[in-house]
Amino acid sequence: MTENLIRPLENPGIDMILGTWVIIAMSSAVPGMNELAKNASESAWFNYTAGSQNNTITVTQAQKLFGQCINLKFSMTFENKSFHIVKPIRSSGVLLNTVCPDCLLGYDETIIGETTFGALHLLSKRRTVTAAELDEFEKHVKCFKLPSPVIMDPEKDLCPDPQTPSQITEVTDTDGALDISKLLEESVNTEGGMMALGEKLKSALAKAKES
Repeated sequence: MTENLIRPLENPGIDMILGTWVIIAMSSAVPGMNELAKNASESAWFNYTAGSQNNTITVTQAQKLFGQCINLKFSMTFENKSFHIVKPIRSSGVLLNTVCPDCLLGYDETIIGETTFGALHLLSKRRTVTAAELDEFEKHVKCFKLPSPVIMDPEKDLCPDPQTPSQITEVTDTDGALDISKLLEESVNTEGGMMALGEKLKSALAKAKES
């Protein structure tokens, strides 16, 4: 059973993830991340569009954190059946099998400092999924030995689609104004640091927009 749940999709592709997806549930091994998601993150969605090169995807992320919408744009590459991000954080992920017909179930590993942390995310075209689909996600979480998952509240408002470039912080490989990896590393190594991460992130985003 566990072996089937952790086995990646045999033939994933960029076309499978294109479009807009809402986070339904998540679980992360990063210390304090689940607490942050449960107590401070109201909602989040991702939009994936094909990039200028065949193996690239442009990602727009809109997350409501501490009541404020944070919009990021960054690039992701697809190779060897895996998705890879360099900025804003270094991570690699794969898609897993799921009974949910309009969901993406992803397992990723994020590098913070010198430590690698695993995480699972369930995204869907819907705001809610069935009890059976959530039950399957919880089984995935147990198989990967991650903390109890956080189920997002479907009644919480989503951030609106940003209408102007000024509403989005674009993160590039050479962007030195917004180092989310550094913020994460500082937060992981500080007691209660993840709950303070939102305030740090908002401050860093404001400075990035000014630069």
